[in-house]
Amino acid sequence: MPLLVYPYQIAHGAINMATDFWLFQQKDLIDPVFRHYGWIKNEITFGYGQNWNWVKKQNQVKGLQITRRPTGGGIVQHGRDWTYTLILPHKHASSRVPALDFYEAIHLSIGNALLAQKFPTTLMPCPVQKEKQKGIPGDCFLEPVGKDLMNKSGSKKIAGAAMKRTKKGILIQGTIDISMFSNLDLDRFYKFFVKEIENLLFEKTQIERWPVEFDHEHKFYVKQFASSTWLENRKLI
Repeated sequence: MPLLVYPYQIAHGAINMATDFWLFQQKDLIDPVFRHYGWIKNEITFGYGQNWNWVKKQNQVKGLQITRRPTGGGIVQHGRDWTYTLILPHKHASSRVPALDFYEAIHLSIGNALLAQKFPTTLMPCPVQKEKQKGIPGDCFLEPVGKDLMNKSGSKKIAGAAMKRTKKGILIQGTIDISMFSNLDLDRFYKFFVKEIENLLFEKTQIERWPVEFDHEHKFYVKQFASSTWLENRKLI
């Protein structure tokens, strides 16, 4: 099974979420999929399980465009971050790895890619004792959790990810705050990170093109993720 790597795209939130979901819904989802993408302007995404009214209230001052993700987690502000998606089909061995273990592995991969440019990191430790459940996190980067990637001192979160697991496999949407790294060579980082994922999955990269049916089928999902029904009630039309 090759690691299918799709071309870089820059778009608005609903389009980015729709693209990830379109990839995840493919009937012939056999190989793992990776893509890196950007944002036309500063926007906010929030987790599948979060309350719309609460999120809207948090955004009143910033006034940014908001999109609900198909994955969990909390609020993430995009625009100056480095975002990626990784899809693991249910038949791939990596999809059977415990979620926290894979979460740790992918953040170690990001850490290795940063360390290659002399930016050391550390992982947020998990609590020794199981804490009382606090519910869904509010702001992802203000409320780090176990195995999030942190700066060397452990005082600031660098990277986090959210997952969605279905019968088809696992959809992972990750974000990296690159604003704190001066002189980071993003092209070099991208190539190193993809190589790390290859090693993690025991696969070789295969560069893909967007198929001819993408534009037509994708429009349907864009409409879904831009709808108030999805935004407010997490229901696709």
